[in-house]
Amino acid sequence: MLMVVIVIISVRTVSELRKATNWREHAFKTILDAQTFQDKLVDAQNTVRNYVGKGSSDLLIEYRNDTNIDLKEVGQLADLTSNDPEQEKRLKELTTAVQAVFAYDNKVIGVYARQGQQTAQQAETAPEDGDTTEKAITDLENFTADEEKQVDTSDATEQKDYHRVAHFLVFGSVLVATLLIFANWVAGREMARRRKAETEQRELIEKLKTALAEVKTLSGLIPICGWCKSVRNDSGFWQSVEQYVRARTDANFTHGICPACQEKMKAEIAKAGQAGKL
Repeated sequence: MLMVVIVIISVRTVSELRKATNWREHAFKTILDAQTFQDKLVDAQNTVRNYVGKGSSDLLIEYRNDTNIDLKEVGQLADLTSNDPEQEKRLKELTTAVQAVFAYDNKVIGVYARQGQQTAQQAETAPEDGDTTEKAITDLENFTADEEKQVDTSDATEQKDYHRVAHFLVFGSVLVATLLIFANWVAGREMARRRKAETEQRELIEKLKTALAEVKTLSGLIPICGWCKSVRNDSGFWQSVEQYVRARTDANFTHGICPACQEKMKAEIAKAGQAGKL
């Protein structure tokens, strides 16, 4: 049962580690996309500044490309954080701030087209532009910092879970090994007991066979003298019935006199007494 529990926990731990790995990869991608977003946002602001200073149409095209990339990154971040309500909230605020930056950039570009370079440069360096850009970057940094914090928190939790599971698995393995050793010891002891019992049983069977053989010897034909009642043994010597039986059984004898012999003995004594008187 304990082994089954260990296997179940091991499988579950592997599954959780796989999920954690996938989540970590997802979080790292979110952080990288956010950093790319921030770099492109800064590039777009530099491109607008250069465009106002130089008036090159190539710079305007480059700015449009940077903004398109930024908008694409916003969509990717929205997909990556769709299961995180807090990050979704931050992303909405970030999207609003970025839209404000792009709106001001387009305003500066429009001023450049209508009123010329000098007016556009004044608009581009206005505090409003700096505040809008700074807010967007701050929101983006907060978004990234929160994602990094989640990664750190997840790492700390995973480390605790890993150590807890590792300790349990080590303890469980040691316990299983101890139980196996104990089971082997019990099995060995039981086998030894059974071997001893089998040996004792074989010895008992041999004794019974020997006793049975002796009993069979007494139950067969016994050569006995018809006069003195002595019995001839297997070696050819004559023994009394008592000696013969004692040698082959555990029986013993006690002596007495039967009624017939008793009467016969009395008659002989009486006869002998009468003869003495004569």
